[in-house]
Amino acid sequence: GFLSSMRWSSTFLFTFSSITTNINAFLAARVPISSKGVLLSGESMESMTHEVEPYVGPAGSIADTEGGIVVGDLSLQVSVAKSLVSKGRGLFLCIYNDEGEPESVVEEIVIPSGTPICGYARGYFSDKEDGDKSVTFLFGGDSANTTAVFYNQQLMTLSDALLENYQERNDDEKGKPLLLFGHHIEIDAENEVVTVKADSKFSSRIFIPDVKKEDEFSASSLGMYANDLAYDPDSNEVQYFENSERNNILQLVWRLAKDEENGMMVPTWPVVIVKQDVRLLNTMPFEVGLQYGFNYWDAVTKNGISKYIN
Repeated sequence: GFLSSMRWSSTFLFTFSSITTNINAFLAARVPISSKGVLLSGESMESMTHEVEPYVGPAGSIADTEGGIVVGDLSLQVSVAKSLVSKGRGLFLCIYNDEGEPESVVEEIVIPSGTPICGYARGYFSDKEDGDKSVTFLFGGDSANTTAVFYNQQLMTLSDALLENYQERNDDEKGKPLLLFGHHIEIDAENEVVTVKADSKFSSRIFIPDVKKEDEFSASSLGMYANDLAYDPDSNEVQYFENSERNNILQLVWRLAKDEENGMMVPTWPVVIVKQDVRLLNTMPFEVGLQYGFNYWDAVTKNGISKYIN
């Protein structure tokens, strides 16, 4: 059929053992769903869907799809096609039903908040942006307590990731400074207080996607096609964030790992998650959005170019 002629990969994405529950925005404890649309905890789908309005976005067509992946564990199709809101490509979601198994048709799914959908892209770090998909790795102030990251296969705050990294050290290592790529870290382990400050002398913190042609529709690269569905040239900053809260259901989260040579916490690549419970009834692709930030659009308006995604 038509689907078999496109570039697809069937995959189960990012198997995480658990999700921590201390980030108010979207790290509330959730239960996974099976491919039959039944909550594995035994809770009925009906009780959950009553609380979640179905997502409705710009509607595309299966015929326009260029490629993507199927997340069989969620009965979810993540695809790329011409964007309906901007030039170039966009990212789309819909229910996936296996044509070879008509007896197991899925009519609706709920994707729990915090669920990874795909990677943003593989790439490298530079001191200069290149294109409009660049992402900065920059934290400061109290952001460590509110910023979500993936570390040790768990979704947690940056602060908790740094504390966990510290606690993993042996006695000799604990006497050395805690290191985070491009930042200075102060840690009070007894009171579990972490302070993060950007290293002003460090400039190579801009992540540049670098995706090979054969990987452009792979699970690790689809997120870079997500557009910002909140942008309106007539909106002010307050209106922009109101639009984003309403229209953008995706969130960018850094995946961190420990450099075994020096113990530094380093970013590997960004991951795209859903920032809220998302209920899908659609078998036709709906375009989904990712917040770029008002500063991004302000830079585009004033300078004609993007600086980086905040």
